[in-house]
Amino acid sequence: MRKRLFIFAAATCFALSAFATPAFAGEPSLPDEPTIGSEASVQSDGNSNGNPDGNSDGNSDGNSDGNVKEDALPGGSNDALPNGENNNSERQTNPSVAAPVVAKIGETEYPTLQAAITDACNGTTSSDATITITLQSDLELTEGLRFIGSGDNADQWKKITLDAAKHSLTLKQKGIYATRCEVTIKNCRELTVNAGTNPGNANKENANISAVFFGPGTLILDECAIVNITNLEPNDSGGSGLCIYNGGNLCIQNNTHFTVSGFMNRIPVNPGEEGKGGCSGIYIDSDPDQNDEYKTIKGRIDVSNNSTLTATNCYHNGITANPVDVKVTNYSEINVNRNGDARDPYAHKGGIGCYYGTMTISDHSRVISENNGSTFGIFVHNLDVDGTSEIESRYDTIYGIAFNGNAVLQSGAKMTSVGHWGPGIALYDFNGSKGSLTVQKDAVLSSSSTAVGLANGGNNFNVLAGAQVYLNDNVVGLDNYPNATTTVEADAHLEICRNGAWGIKNGNSDIGSGTLVLNAGLITENNKLDSIPYKGNITFNVNDRDYEHKKYGGGIYNEYGTVSLSPLVKVYNNKAVTAGDDLYNTNKGGNSFNIIKLEPGAKWSVLDDDGKIIDDWYHDTEGEENRWKPATAKNNTVTILPLGAALKAAHGINAPTPSPKPAEPTAAPTPTAAPTAAPTVAPTAAPTTAPADNTATAAPATPAPTAQPTVTATPAPTAQASGVIPQTGDSSSPALFSILTLGSITALCVLQKRRKSK
Repeated sequence: MRKRLFIFAAATCFALSAFATPAFAGEPSLPDEPTIGSEASVQSDGNSNGNPDGNSDGNSDGNSDGNVKEDALPGGSNDALPNGENNNSERQTNPSVAAPVVAKIGETEYPTLQAAITDACNGTTSSDATITITLQSDLELTEGLRFIGSGDNADQWKKITLDAAKHSLTLKQKGIYATRCEVTIKNCRELTVNAGTNPGNANKENANISAVFFGPGTLILDECAIVNITNLEPNDSGGSGLCIYNGGNLCIQNNTHFTVSGFMNRIPVNPGEEGKGGCSGIYIDSDPDQNDEYKTIKGRIDVSNNSTLTATNCYHNGITANPVDVKVTNYSEINVNRNGDARDPYAHKGGIGCYYGTMTISDHSRVISENNGSTFGIFVHNLDVDGTSEIESRYDTIYGIAFNGNAVLQSGAKMTSVGHWGPGIALYDFNGSKGSLTVQKDAVLSSSSTAVGLANGGNNFNVLAGAQVYLNDNVVGLDNYPNATTTVEADAHLEICRNGAWGIKNGNSDIGSGTLVLNAGLITENNKLDSIPYKGNITFNVNDRDYEHKKYGGGIYNEYGTVSLSPLVKVYNNKAVTAGDDLYNTNKGGNSFNIIKLEPGAKWSVLDDDGKIIDDWYHDTEGEENRWKPATAKNNTVTILPLGAALKAAHGINAPTPSPKPAEPTAAPTPTAAPTAAPTVAPTAAPTTAPADNTATAAPATPAPTAQPTVTATPAPTAQASGVIPQTGDSSSPALFSILTLGSITALCVLQKRRKSK
């Protein structure tokens, strides 16, 4: 027994001596405080100079009114996260016990990303040098990031690249605040911002404007596979998704796919001004003293090299960009969808609002707006679409595609608009100066299932030889407004068919004259249908509200203006309730209607009234006894039509028969097959149940036109109870194009300048 106790005691002493030595003699060096998950442990004041009070020069910008500040570098102190907000601000995936290296600048290691950013912002390198921060692992933050640069001009701003090295970066609760910097985020596997606000400057100013704020500054997203900025907060809180203010660019490039969504704060600028405030997915703007009353372009949005930009589920606009240019190129796309609310479309602006800049779409790229419950889908000042690219608006409630400057569809380009309660394509005049839309050879423009296929509101609409324009299956095909000029060249392909009311309406007797020069085209089967297709089995009922069949001029109705109609244009098989199935020239003094030649372009076509051959223009005037009938038909004998003239392409009592086919040299002649009546389109029954979201059986009532207001300055962003700043756009909701007032005229719609959009 004693021997066993001795052996046990000896073994125990040996074991203790074996483990005691490394426990006290070789312990690895650890920091005094834990560094994992705590910005405060490394940088309690956010200041790399080690000053504990967080403000070495005592400088504060003193701005407490919430105005957007162009913060200069505040002595290396105001660029960090405020004290008391930095617990658990940086958390690594799978953290180790040792102090982590979160980021590097060259060979210099940093335990937090904000510390690296602060050093980069405070660096003494020249303004044209780029400082690269490399992320070392996946990272999640809860207090956001802050970039404070310096320099009055963009070429003096700090240039900082955050290379994620294929890691992911997640920002929760707060996003990014930046000023006087050009920040590039590249090689990020997934960049996520789940926030409605940003950290703001040192005094937390401008925090509520947006989740990501650059004011001024430039953000470049390069080779970032997935970028999501999403507001997970309630709809009555938070600002816009991304805001660039007082200068700077947004560049999305090299297979970057960026989505902004969920910014639905609808708090107006002032009580009772719903629709003038509220949030956009992307909001770019500047103070009037910075942009010369929106005459000076202050930046751009570039989407390039197989990249995409998507804005969805935002209250005011998907994208508001003023005054900036938008460029989409090299197999890239902008898509805005489901912004606004179709139940209250007048409270929103639309999908894209670029009211003062130029949108360029090139190299197999496209811009698409769809299912936005708002006033319009796409509104731009100037537009240029090259021959490989397209622009499209579908079911955007009221307007489709609108512009008030100069637009060009280059050879091969496509513009498509489908399903709108108002005009599918709208041209506005801009401060009284004429803009234009030019459709070049082989370009295709199509607008269907709308109240007005194309509304030319005082501009020049030019359809060149070889161009293709389709304005079919609308309520009105083409509405040529006062001061507008529409010119269709010979050898163009123009179709205006199957519209529920007029094919073409020219001018407005109460406002002014239009000019219509047609040298090619097919205008047929208009003002005949009781309904036109809208979406699915939903239709516009032509006999509802303002959409009753028109009394005069089913093909071309010259209300007030000048019409020149070439015999190359086929106008036939249209209907009018009272007079002038195909042509009508009102009694308005000053009207001019020239048909150039006595024979109609539709000669030898088949009249669908009786299946016989058309041979001439005939009078089709008011009164049962004066309407065209074969037995009493009266030929038109003048090319300059008098006031009140009403004509129909038809035949007399002895309709001609087709000429026999010429004999072949080696075969007996064979007669030409008997003509058949041109097919008619069966009307679609109106729905018996209420339409689904964003559909309607008839367009909403349209307010009377109002005078275009003068452009007013955009106020500087001010603090609101909701923390939301106003946006440019309209000083009030835009007056809609007046759609087919009962039995008379279409009033001129004047777009009010968009001043407070987000």
